[in-house]
Amino acid sequence: MRIVYIFLLCFGNLLGGDFIEQIIQIKNASKKDATINVGNLQIGQSGIIINTENKNNSVILCYATVVSSDLNSSKIEFQYKNILMQDALPKTNLKPKDGDQFIINHLYKNALLIAPNFEASSNVKKLNANIHFLESDFFAAYLKINENPTPKKEDLLDFAHQNDLGRIFIITDKTLNMIDAISFKIVDQQTITFEDNTTTSPFYANIEEIKTGTFNFFGEENIGDYNKYYKKLLGIKDGK
Repeated sequence: MRIVYIFLLCFGNLLGGDFIEQIIQIKNASKKDATINVGNLQIGQSGIIINTENKNNSVILCYATVVSSDLNSSKIEFQYKNILMQDALPKTNLKPKDGDQFIINHLYKNALLIAPNFEASSNVKKLNANIHFLESDFFAAYLKINENPTPKKEDLLDFAHQNDLGRIFIITDKTLNMIDAISFKIVDQQTITFEDNTTTSPFYANIEEIKTGTFNFFGEENIGDYNKYYKKLLGIKDGK
């Protein structure tokens, strides 16, 4: 009975968008991928692979993302690029092997929120009080520094990586899309409510206006229709 309760608890949290960080041993490891004895995962969920041979000095080997999942197991693929931003952390040339640990949903508690207006932003934060949202002002400043008034996929992923964010939350219409910050795949969606249908381009931030050269970052001429722009960015077709 206890096993059933734990499974239902984890599954309920998954449906609610509260992805719990879990430590899972990998098996059947190759240079490119491995399997784990955990099923019903979302394609695109990510985490880190840890080598634990030295208990006093665990080493992060790479990222890994879920590429397939059934009822009992899942396949994960390794990603070795730019694993660490902090030079002080230990690095190694070791590759993942059987028995190493996959920490899934790593940093999922840290997120960036892209919202069309204050009310939408506020409602999402209230409904997800367990998530630490980095202020969107920082992302606006990042875009200004890079002289880019139109946020692209690469901008979002690079910013998330620099700031240890596990997810990117983007509101389109009345849907909250939760995107993994490694795979850039939507791992969950929630229907949200708000009365204000106005939009701020490229997204809502406390800064009213950020300019670089002739660009006004917060003007409709930059990305056009807010909802259409982010739906296209995420590969969401109209009506979904």
